Amino acid sequence: MPPEESSPAERQSFILEWLDSNPSIAVSDIRNRFGVSDVTVRHDLIALESAGRVRRVRGGAVSLARTMLMSYPEERINFNVEAKDCIARSAAGLVEDGDVIIADIGTTAYQFVRHLVGKKGITIITGDLSIAHFASFNLPNAEVMLLGGKVRKEHLYLAGAMTLDSMSKLYADRAFLSCDGFHRDHGFTVEHDFSMTIKQTYIANSRQSVMMLDSSKFGRTSFYRFSALDDYDVVVTDSDEEGYLSGALKKSAHAPQLVIASKAASDGPGAVRGTTSHTIWNPTGVFS
Repeated sequence: MPPEESSPAERQSFILEWLDSNPSIAVSDIRNRFGVSDVTVRHDLIALESAGRVRRVRGGAVSLARTMLMSYPEERINFNVEAKDCIARSAAGLVEDGDVIIADIGTTAYQFVRHLVGKKGITIITGDLSIAHFASFNLPNAEVMLLGGKVRKEHLYLAGAMTLDSMSKLYADRAFLSCDGFHRDHGFTVEHDFSMTIKQTYIANSRQSVMMLDSSKFGRTSFYRFSALDDYDVVVTDSDEEGYLSGALKKSAHAPQLVIASKAASDGPGAVRGTTSHTIWNPTGVFS
């Protein structure tokens, strides 16, 4: 296809379709397909990387979704994708330059770290190998501190006594956590006992704690309770139309700030959709 007949949107669509069925794409593949320069191809790849769609590597790019699949089961990656991305983007807005932060394990935390690209001088503490891998390649202004421990088979995160011991010696400005369920009467719960203990340590060893959960987890209870609403400074979710969270917050002794994240309208063809947030409950003034 002659250069004048290809637009950035067409080339980027081709790149994403290619990566749906191939592990990587080379600059030469795109250049030969459309007859454009290497500089033009690099601009396309930079745009897609900024949108969180690909990861650039030497000579081309790889699919970010396929990288995530190495650590997270496919059904988890594909569940509530838009809601998790909205929550993650809003939570990332709470991070300040120079912060030491804790990033929990899992898909929401992974999306959260993806949105830290513009932050400067931050340190990320995590036990998630995919998060550490992403940050090391894509966040040049961030230091990564990977907790020690045993790799949990087929999940690529660290667990066990060594992980807890490592975290017990560290302290952060803010911890960003996720959960398997939230119930008004039972608090925040997770499936595994280790997740319970490490999350409690995250909260204890940080100046402020932020919970990131999508509304599909409202009213759900998993096996181990690890915290209550009172343990957080901010709770970020995608929706609370029926007032499930806000109703619980009104009965909470500490009453953290509640932030609702939602998709912003597109700015035009090829634009990256953003996120808007609004606070509906902020009795403490934290992060205001």
